[in-house]
Formats: sequence, C-alpha cells, structure tokens
Amino acid sequence: MPRVAVLRHTFGLPSEPFVLTQAGAFSRWEPVLVSRDALPAGVPGLSMSRRAGALHTAGVSSRALRDLLVAARADAVLAHFGVEAACALPAARRAGVPLATVFHGFDATTSRLDLLRSRRLSWWTYLRRAGALARHGDLFLPVSDHLRERLLARGFPAGRTVTHHLGIRLDGLPVLPARPRTVVHVGRLVPKKGHADLFHAVAGLPGVRLTCVGEGPLRASLTDLARRLRLDVEFTGALDHAATLQRIATSAVLCLPSRTGPTGDQEGLGQVLLEAGAVGRPVVATRHGGIPSAVVDGRTGLLVPEGDPRALAAALRRVLDDDALARSLGAAARAHVRAGFDVVRRTAALEDLLDGLVGGRR
Repeated sequence: MPRVAVLRHTFGLPSEPFVLTQAGAFSRWEPVLVSRDALPAGVPGLSMSRRAGALHTAGVSSRALRDLLVAARADAVLAHFGVEAACALPAARRAGVPLATVFHGFDATTSRLDLLRSRRLSWWTYLRRAGALARHGDLFLPVSDHLRERLLARGFPAGRTVTHHLGIRLDGLPVLPARPRTVVHVGRLVPKKGHADLFHAVAGLPGVRLTCVGEGPLRASLTDLARRLRLDVEFTGALDHAATLQRIATSAVLCLPSRTGPTGDQEGLGQVLLEAGAVGRPVVATRHGGIPSAVVDGRTGLLVPEGDPRALAAALRRVLDDDALARSLGAAARAHVRAGFDVVRRTAALEDLLDGLVGGRR
C-alpha cells in the first residue's frame, strides 16, 4: 500500500475537523500524519522538535521535514493549505516525492500585501516561495471553483490545478428535532464570518434565538453589539465536532453570512454548510467566495449579497416562517450533500489523483 504524508503545521484545531476526517477516509493509500507542532493526544504521527519546527517555518532548513518524510516512507505529500506546501517544497524535492496541495481559502485569497504585513513567519515563507510552489508543485487542489480561479489569476498552472471537494463523513450523524425560530452560526469570531451582519438581521426578527459556535478576537465587541441590539444570543465558544453537529441538528436554520475580510480573505467552500445539509437543515448564506459550490440557491438554501443585513433578514424570515419551505430546502440539501460530498467517495477520487502523481514520477 503506498503511503501519503498528510502535512499540517497544527492538527486538531476545532475549526478544522475536515483535515483529520479526510485522513481517516483513505482506503488504498496509507496516511501518515506529519506535523510541525506536537500532535494531539491519541493521534498517531510524526512531528518536529520545537527548534526544527521554527527553522522549517522560517524557511531556513528543510532537513527536519525531509527526515520525517524518509522515516514515513512517503510516496507522496498532501499538504493542507498553501502555507504548509510552501514551507515543505524544498523538503519534498530533497526526499524525491511529489507534493499535492489543498487550498482552503485564505491561502488563495489573502492579498500579497497583507501576507507581507503579517507577523507570521510561515506566511512570509509562503509569500517568498509562492512562485516556486506554482512552478514546482505537482498538484494543486482548491476546494472550490472560486479558489481555482483565484489561483490561476496568481499564476498557478491550469493543467495542475484541479477543483477537489473534500467531502464530509455521512455516517453517525445526529437525528434530532429542530427547535422553532432558532438560528445557528458556526465559525471563528473574525470579520470574514459576518457576525455583525447577522446580528443586525436578527434584530429585526421577533422571537429568534441565536447560537454562535466558535471563538475569536471579536468576542468582546460582538458581545457588546448583541447587548446593544437586545438579542437573545448564546456564545458557546469553541466546541468539539460532535457538539457542533448537535447544535446544528437542533436549530431551525444555519446561517453563514460570510464577507470578504479586511485582508481579502474569503471562504473556500464553507464545510459547515455541507454538515447542515447532511443533517437536513436549510441554510441561509451569502453569495461569497466558494459558498455557491456548496449551496444551490433556491433549492438547497438561500443566498443573498454579502454585507446586506436587510436581505439576510428577509431570507431568514422566509425560512423561519415557512415550515414547508424549510423542510423542502433541508431535504434537497441532504440529497445534494450525499450525492456530491461523501468523504469516502471524494477521498477515493483523491487517491486516483495521487496514483497519477506517483505513476508519472515512475
């Protein structure tokens, strides 16, 4: 069985369950998790020392990762996020293994100027090596057509840039009754997620209970805004994946009013939209980034312009006030996700792509 080194600087982040979910769905390839940071308890894999990780992130030395790839007997590397791929490029070339990169959102949309302004060494390395990555990376896998267009505009080769939806796990999903007039939002408390637009929209909807799952730097300002708007809102903080799915399954509608962030950062796809569809919940979201790849407007959910609280309120009102519409959208969303976003089938397609990389090298 060939081996793929699944690379992420930090595994187990609450906002990224899809990374480990995909790694667990390989069947013809054996995944080996390779991390810069220490792996979460109970998660097997290989990781660098603190010093080696710092040198790797800064782009100073590729030895530590090269040695891990050799130790893993990797036949290919699958890097999650362009930042990881840029940091890994020299090591993959020294180890003689092809490098595939999954682009999730900010890594294809954040402006070069804001990458330069960042205080993150890994982003500076990404900025320095983006051109080399485009020339020498073997395969680029943006998670939506929107991200593919952004990568092509940045000089990535069309022939090696293929839209690839990660998918979600469809077994073991919660089946729970929805509470009427409840809205759930799942996402980090950052400008891109559009919380302020949602709060102003809900302020005009009587009797709505809002739940915000996630944590982030806007917690204090959003708490203050909710108080001033007299909203009935619960901030749960970051929850594990099972608890998040339960909150989605018991809400009447999931809302993701994403907008372009101050740095140009945009949604790659919006995995939480797929999870809501998988449990049969309707969604209201913005026509933003890669979201239209996950939501069919008018059939599996409702899309509105980004940055428009009035349009958002009107769409939420339609779903909350019309039970038949909510059931129709939820049922269509479930069918849509099962047909096109099953992680088992999507990972089988990924394995075919990796087969092609290894076969081409041979």
